[in-house]
Formats: sequence, C-alpha cells, structure tokens
Amino acid sequence: MVMDKLTAELYSFLNTTGKVLAVSHQSPDGDAIGSLLAFGGILEQYEIDYVLAIDDSCPSKYDFIPGYDKIRNLKSDPLTTIFPKLAVLDAGSISRIGSAQACIDSNTRILNIDHHFASDFYGHINIVDTEICATAAIIYDLCQKLEIDITPQIAYGLYVGILTDTGRFRYSNTSSKALNICGSLVSKGVNPSLVTERLFFNTSADALSSLSWSLSNMLLYCDGLVSIISLDREHFVKDSENFVDFGLSIEGVVLGAFITEIEENHYKISLRSRCSIDVSDIARRLGGGGHQKASGCTYKGTLEETRARVIDEFTLEIQKTGLTPRELLSQQYQKINAVYS
Repeated sequence: MVMDKLTAELYSFLNTTGKVLAVSHQSPDGDAIGSLLAFGGILEQYEIDYVLAIDDSCPSKYDFIPGYDKIRNLKSDPLTTIFPKLAVLDAGSISRIGSAQACIDSNTRILNIDHHFASDFYGHINIVDTEICATAAIIYDLCQKLEIDITPQIAYGLYVGILTDTGRFRYSNTSSKALNICGSLVSKGVNPSLVTERLFFNTSADALSSLSWSLSNMLLYCDGLVSIISLDREHFVKDSENFVDFGLSIEGVVLGAFITEIEENHYKISLRSRCSIDVSDIARRLGGGGHQKASGCTYKGTLEETRARVIDEFTLEIQKTGLTPRELLSQQYQKINAVYS
C-alpha cells in the first residue's frame, strides 16, 4: 500500500486505540450526510467502535442511503461523552458541528476532512482540498489509497455527496474527475436513477405547498439581477434545501437568496451565484461560509432588516465587479464559448 503523508496520518488515526465520534455540520446537505456515512463505512472495515452524529435532524429524503438510521441527532439525543478521537467531515470551522464540541477536550485528536476554501485547518490532521468538488470526492480518493472495499453504504454516500455538491452536475465544479468517480460508483452498484428520483422527484405535498407560498413572496431587485424568496415558520418544512434554486433559475437572475425563519427575528440565509460574484465573501461577512457559488449564514433581525442586508450586500458585490447587467448575464456562457472557440 503506497500512501502519501496525509493518508499515512489518517491510517495512523484509524489504527490508534479509541472510539471515534464522526460528525458533520448543522443543517446538513447531501455532501455532509453522504460523506459522514461513507466515513462510517471506512470505520466499520477497520472494526473501529464509533458514533455518527449531527447536531441537527437529517432530511428524510436521504433515508435511502444505507446506514442513514445510524446517524444520531444531537438536538433530540444529546451526547456529552468525551471521545479520544473526533472526525469532522465537510465543516469549514469547528463551530459548525454545534453541540458536538462538548464531546472533545484537549486530549481529543481531531481529523478534519473538508473542501471549503475558507477552512480553519482546526484539526491535528487536516485533509483539505479546496480544488475538489466535494468532501465525498476526497473520501473516495482516500478509499483508493487505503484499499477500502466500496460497500453500498460507502458508494451511495459518496455518489450523493458529489451529485448534490455539483448541483446535479450543473455547477462549475463539475470536473471530469467528479464524473469519473461517479461512473466508478455506478459500476460498484449505485443506481443513479434511483438516487435522482429519491432526492429530486419525491417531494411531499407539504413541501410543494411551502414552495408555492415562498414563490408567491418572491421579489426581484437590481434590475432583475437578484431574486429573494422567504419562508416563515408557519409554512416551514424541513425539505426546503433547494428552494433557493427556483429563484435563481429565472431568466436574467444572477444572484439568489432564500431567507428562512428559524425563530422570531432569527433567519437562515442561503446564497447562490450564477456569475463571477463570490457569495462566500458575503456569507463570511455575516458570520457564515461556504463556496463561491453556494453559501449560507444566519442573521438576527426582522425579515425586512434581513432582506435589506442581503440586498445591500448583493448590490455592493455587483458594483464591485464594474460590469453591466448584460456583462454579468453573459458570464455563464463565456466558458462554453472559450472551450469551443
């Protein structure tokens, strides 16, 4: 087995005595859940005693992934035991694991596997690749280096992580490597039509009703370049992760936001870009983080104040580009023209 330095450090982490707590970030997405389950599959092959946990509930649409029921919801089932080893998947900062921080002390050895370019490198071992499409893709590479058997739990977890973090192979991070990995996972038994059906075409009536209410409250700003939709607690459903994409899909829109009421005067904001503007800069200014094209944060204030802050931030970023609306709109096609010119 030939290993580089970081893989060797991971191998040592896995082979050191002690129970592992493996966690991902709050408000988990497909990469968080898929990477966590895939890493759990690795731990099982090393016959390591472990707990998988997230300080939040996991959307039920992911329940088809083998091992889904192994993930502990720390909000409903708290955990305060100190673990000798902590593995954090897909979290740019340690604060994003929430109450799981109560399970570590100064003696806990921390493994950080992530692909966010704003990662804090908080681990004793940091396997961070900001050029790769998803944390799941990093774990796939580690599986190859460690000669891990790709079980159904690992295969489906990795496929879901890559599929969702590339926006169904729509985002600019969809590389040949991402597609090759997914092709390999299909050869291992992943059913791609099943995954797509369960994740994107299995919406509950409540979720559709909630989406309808959100879209009825959608507003456009900045001469139609910006869409903002919102959702209050009365109409909230857990499966609202992709609502922001509906506003972003409107012709002429290059920036989108989805504002969800968490509690009174406290909102979760999902930010999206389909131009050169980096929404992770906005998210960081508001105490959050994420990727250039997809980021998030929370904000305290009224809905009007929250919406106004998002508009101000979007307006500032648009002005900083020095580009006209037409130039911003044309950016999403420039790469295609460059490739084939």
